[in-house]
Amino acid sequence: MALKFAANLNFLFTEKASTIAERIRLAHQSGFRAVEIPYPEGETRDVVSAIRETGVVVSLVNLAFDKSNDQLRFGSTSVPGAEGLFQKQLDATIDFAKDVNCQKIHLTAGLLTKGQETDYTKTYTSNLKIAADSLRANQMIGVIEPINKYAVPGYFMNSYVTASGVLTEVGADNIKLLADLYHLQHIHGNVTKTLEEYKSQIGHFQIAQVPHRHEPDTAGELDYDYVFKRLREFGYDGWIGCEYKPRTTTVEGLSWVTKLGHSL
Repeated sequence: MALKFAANLNFLFTEKASTIAERIRLAHQSGFRAVEIPYPEGETRDVVSAIRETGVVVSLVNLAFDKSNDQLRFGSTSVPGAEGLFQKQLDATIDFAKDVNCQKIHLTAGLLTKGQETDYTKTYTSNLKIAADSLRANQMIGVIEPINKYAVPGYFMNSYVTASGVLTEVGADNIKLLADLYHLQHIHGNVTKTLEEYKSQIGHFQIAQVPHRHEPDTAGELDYDYVFKRLREFGYDGWIGCEYKPRTTTVEGLSWVTKLGHSL
């Protein structure tokens, strides 16, 4: 089974384009057939046009967020007192996802206020149950992602054990785990056994080398030739997000694709 790779436009082509719409066109020109994008606040119309123009698949979109609020710039799904904002952001993201035919939304958790872990877990679980119903009505799935403490200090969802428990509590087959192997290695290590343990809950993958978050063929802790073989054996047939920081430029760094025996 051939693996399929999507350009994550929070990270790729940022050196050449400041807008998501421009990055979509650059990704298409570079051979990508799919992209992952943040909610394109202020440029939804341009992004829809770029998607329709290029025919690129939007494999994942992040929940809309509040750039003006430091506490909420990494999401609102778990934040007590922000339930109304979460619902508004969820509705906006679903409406946009429908416009670009995207079936998967990353429900970003948000930053934790220390000492309120129990309240955050309750809010997170409640909001995910609400999201599951809204997403199911639109034939979509949501994903939650454990993010390591070095990348985003204070991010609420920073544990695979906690994420798995929350998913069990939510009990919805359309809320899944986003396994970013960069974060997984930092948080948990033991990639092979961890993937086996959480296989039934995983609904999306992203990749980057560890610890510097560069291309998969750069020096680091993960042997991506082995990892990609494991992903094929895993049976995952969705898009894999290339969420890494190019060591030089995006296009120059894409040599890893053929070097590791793949194609875009």
